[in-house]
Amino acid sequence: MSSSSGLPSIKALKTFVAVAHNLSFSKAAQELSVTQGAVSKQVAALEQQLGQALFERHIDGIRLTSIGEQYLPSIIEALESVQSATARLKQSENNEAVLNLDVTPSFASLWLINALQDFRSQNASIRINLKTGDGLTKGLNARSDIIIRCLPIATHYENANLLHKETLRLVGSPDLVEHHPIRCHQDLEVHQFIPHITRPQLWEKFRNQFCPDTPMNFHGVGFEHFFMSLEAVKANCGLALLPDFMVDPLIEAKQLNNPLALSLVSQYGYYAITPNHRRDNKQVYLFNQWLQDQFRC
Repeated sequence: MSSSSGLPSIKALKTFVAVAHNLSFSKAAQELSVTQGAVSKQVAALEQQLGQALFERHIDGIRLTSIGEQYLPSIIEALESVQSATARLKQSENNEAVLNLDVTPSFASLWLINALQDFRSQNASIRINLKTGDGLTKGLNARSDIIIRCLPIATHYENANLLHKETLRLVGSPDLVEHHPIRCHQDLEVHQFIPHITRPQLWEKFRNQFCPDTPMNFHGVGFEHFFMSLEAVKANCGLALLPDFMVDPLIEAKQLNNPLALSLVSQYGYYAITPNHRRDNKQVYLFNQWLQDQFRC
């Protein structure tokens, strides 16, 4: 290695990556909109600074040396990190408030993404970063301002507001229910039930409440999340139990059928959890108030 303590320039590293991808100085020059001489000069200067040859020059072209092959992945990753950090900074310009949400996948995909249009129409200055998660809330990323989870109904959750007690609708596709009509509870036995692998007790509770004497045949594939079960319903795989606020619009639009208007109260609820150090943030307060209003309607 060269004894120089300076780091290579971004321009030199980007030139190295372009040449490595194209294995051609001329093609790299076209990609970077510079002359071939400028590309050769940047690569030569980088090799001199590193004290190592990055490319082998041959009559029929060039190829990476073993050192170049080792160097390339790290440089690509580093440049992507710089680009990502720069993009985040630009997106946060004008002191725009940022709200970081961590919510369950089905809550996000089947309700929140569409509902956020209403919040954004009232709070255009707040930028939202939405990611999904599930399970326990302890030890979550400290950047999360609000965490939404489906949990057993209880009063001991710290800094948690109950948004909605979970009611599950029995749903099937219109085609499936039309082909095998459900006019009474006994008609359910000709259908398959789609298992929910994280809460298998739901179907047992449903059976005990509505059809204790009716055999239940289960679909051969179980799903972790409600949004996955919904896709299975749409594919005519069977009947599923899905949260009311996620599927009621689809039932009203006749894209789903709710046989016999059957619903099950699950004893679970959707909670919005705000870490102590985030509770005084204006954007957190506004979003929590908006959430409460949405589920109060």
